[in-house]
Parts: sequence; C-alpha cells; structure tokens
Amino acid sequence: MRGYELMYILEPTLDEEATKATIGQIEEFIKNQGVTVEGTDAWGKRRLAYRIGKHQDGYYVLSRLRAEAKNVSELERRLRVTAGVLRFLTVRVDKEQEKRERRRARKAARESARGERRKKAAAAGPKSGDSNATRAPYATDKASPDATLPGLGPESEEA
Repeated sequence: MRGYELMYILEPTLDEEATKATIGQIEEFIKNQGVTVEGTDAWGKRRLAYRIGKHQDGYYVLSRLRAEAKNVSELERRLRVTAGVLRFLTVRVDKEQEKRERRRARKAARESARGERRKKAAAAGPKSGDSNATRAPYATDKASPDATLPGLGPESEEA
C-alpha cells in the first residue's frame, strides 16, 4: 500500500449538511474499497484560482490515504460522477518523498566527492607551478639593510 493525498473541491452552493453528507459519502466509498483513511481536513470555502463553471468559490477537502493503485483509479472514477464535486486531484506521496531522498543523496555524494578532492590536493602539497608556494614568507624574504652594508652590521659596533 502506498500513501496518497486526495484534494477535492465541492460546490460552494451546498449547505453545511449537504457538504458534510457528501464528504461522508466519499469517505464511506473510500473505506468500502479497502483504502485506509489516515486523516481528512476540511479547509472550508476558499476562492478558486479560476472559474469552474459558474463558481468562483469552492469547499476544499484534503484526505490522506493508504491504498493500492487499482483502488485509487476506482475512487477517481467515482469522484468524476459524484454530484457536487467540482474538481479533484490525487497525488502519490511516496513518489515525492523518493524524489526528495534521491536529490539529498546526490547532493551528499557531490559534497563528499568535493571534500575528497580537497583532501587529496592538501596531501599532495603545493603545485610546482605555484609561485606563492616556492616563495619564502615576507618577513624573511628581504635581508635587513644593516647586514648588507660593510661596517654597519651588528658585529662592527664598538663596545
């Protein structure tokens, strides 16, 4: 059994009792098909993104289900002919989670490979063509001016 989310929109013209009866009828059919309902959230009336028929509003309901694919196709067939249902959408949740997990695994593999390349580069030392690697640090790069002139070094001082 796989996880699904079923979102359906009911006509806004239905009164409260008719709306609850339609939701109950749909849930009863779902359970009779051998589908497990994990939860149902009635979102209430909301504005539609676009007109559906003559309606600008709809009553949104979201149900989380555990079902087999054949049961979902029968449920969708039934929703198409149910009076009062404007639209519905069924999404397989497991598939979305698998995609997210694959993306995370690819990202982790890329980061791991990047880290391995950095470790190898650090272990290999500086490259031969790297001019900064062969130069001495700045403080020891130049000799002090006193040491280069005859008679001015520390050994030539009179006591």
